[in-house]
Amino acid sequence: MSLSLKHEFFVLFRIVASCLTAAALIFFISSLAGEDLLKNNNDITTHEALVFKINSELDGGIAQRLAQLGEVPEQNPFRKFYAIELAKEIHDLSGLTEKQRMLFDAYNVRSFEGQLRRMMEYTERSDVRSLMDELEVIRRELRNSANLLEKQRNKLIRQRTAYIVLFVVLWIMLYLYYSRGTVFKKTDDD
Repeated sequence: MSLSLKHEFFVLFRIVASCLTAAALIFFISSLAGEDLLKNNNDITTHEALVFKINSELDGGIAQRLAQLGEVPEQNPFRKFYAIELAKEIHDLSGLTEKQRMLFDAYNVRSFEGQLRRMMEYTERSDVRSLMDELEVIRRELRNSANLLEKQRNKLIRQRTAYIVLFVVLWIMLYLYYSRGTVFKKTDDD
């Protein structure tokens, strides 16, 4: 009875030891490659969440925002108020593209300030047509941001999958190596 228990213990110990060794090797290999596996995994979830927000805005969120504003008034005090509210909605939408740029380290404060300055000029003049043109630019930027995020997410998923496959291969190879008795010498009792 104790011989069987001892044999099962050594099998379990070899499985755990080979798993831990394979995990350490994977993190060592990824460190040599300059990859942070935990950060990449967090980036995947961040990209998925941002793509979901962008796609929900493109698939009807923008139209819903415009519908909540109502029709464009003709008289100036009401038209100016409408332009201010429209500029606020455009600014909220442009924040999504800026988040994507921040994730890719491509954020440019000057271009963001320039866009805000243009929108403020449009609201001062109650130029709803120019604000609508700005909204179309933001819509194109949202599509581009979603595509860039999707490409980066797919790349990170392929990379994660490659590391998982490498981990499994290393685990199997290490288990077979440990089972040969080279590292853990078998005694005559086994």
